[in-house]
Amino acid sequence: MPQPLKPLAGEPLARRLRALRDEDSGAAILEFALLLPILVVLVYGCFEVGRALLVRQAMEGAVRAGARILAQVPDAACEAGCPPGAARAVRITESQILANTGLPPGAVTAEPQPDPPAGTVAMQASVAFDVMFPGPVPLRRWTLKARHQEPHVGQ
Repeated sequence: MPQPLKPLAGEPLARRLRALRDEDSGAAILEFALLLPILVVLVYGCFEVGRALLVRQAMEGAVRAGARILAQVPDAACEAGCPPGAARAVRITESQILANTGLPPGAVTAEPQPDPPAGTVAMQASVAFDVMFPGPVPLRRWTLKARHQEPHVGQ
């Protein structure tokens, strides 16, 4: 156990500073206090990236399901307005994304791709993903996108 510091009232300044320099009690707690904010940010960042990957995976599954439905619609294009089958595919895609991620309804947009390659249809979706990190973080909103293409069978 380290010896307590003795009063250094009558000693020269150099000797006092040497005594303080040689004293190392409390160094571990100081190092921990300096590293704790960095560790908290790293752990929280891992959770946010994991949450983003979860949302992205749910989006890919929903867009795949929507593209399969869209592939069976005779007219899958949505220029002026979506025909009923294409609108149904969009609704299913958006509702699956919302159900599987817990995001607010305004954060999800889905639509058939305007000009897919010949003989195919494609569904695409984007999500405004809010990063839930307190404080002055420059990355507050990420836009996650997913797209899936299927051969058009149009029954």
